[in-house]
Amino acid sequence: MQYDVYKLKIKEVLAGAALWALVSALFAFFFYRSFFAWIVLFALLPVFLKFEKKYLAEKRRWKLTLEFKEMIRILSVNLQAGNSAENSFVYTYREMFKIFGERSDMTKECETIVRGLENNIVLESLISSFGERSHVEEINEFAEVFSIAKRSGGNLREILADTAEVIDTKIEMKREFKTLISSKQFEHRLMCGIPFLILGYIGVTSPGYFDMFYGNLKGILIMSVCLLVYIGAFVWGEKIANIKV
Repeated sequence: MQYDVYKLKIKEVLAGAALWALVSALFAFFFYRSFFAWIVLFALLPVFLKFEKKYLAEKRRWKLTLEFKEMIRILSVNLQAGNSAENSFVYTYREMFKIFGERSDMTKECETIVRGLENNIVLESLISSFGERSHVEEINEFAEVFSIAKRSGGNLREILADTAEVIDTKIEMKREFKTLISSKQFEHRLMCGIPFLILGYIGVTSPGYFDMFYGNLKGILIMSVCLLVYIGAFVWGEKIANIKV
């Protein structure tokens, strides 16, 4: 599985379509007061689903990262117990199955490694393949360290124990950072909803106040510019909030 590519399930496509129908209806009402505008905006659903796939792919990689954090800890314990690297992965797979279940991506990857070992595929190749497909920095780093340690004939147990500790600390720092910025992301999305509340309030308390912007070419152009500025501000805010560590 390539973790940088996400294939939407039918229920996710339907949920995305329902969400975009609501968002496009909101835009069509406040910016154009036109059913035709809603049809035009809803036609942009493939663009919305493209961003949805990117978001879900990133979410899946983060979940994989957290599961990998647990996997490498279990693997390190098995190595410290005196097991070979190959046997350690077999025991680790069993533990991952108990903790996360068979549907977990990390459990499936451990199973792939175990099945590969049963077919006499070199362990380093299996881990390197996982690292390349994961598109996760920590997993790639682990794969590189593991391959170097196996080729150089160094103390694999100590090297992987140190690597596990470093990666564990790095992932934990990322998790804490994500927790810190999550409140800022919520504030940003909340603020993006304020303009609609203001427009709604003015529309209710002062009927006809915005009528000059609807049903004529000049008004459509002005509101289109406002819509583009709003979308640009939203996307810009999301990028600022989504800081990479």
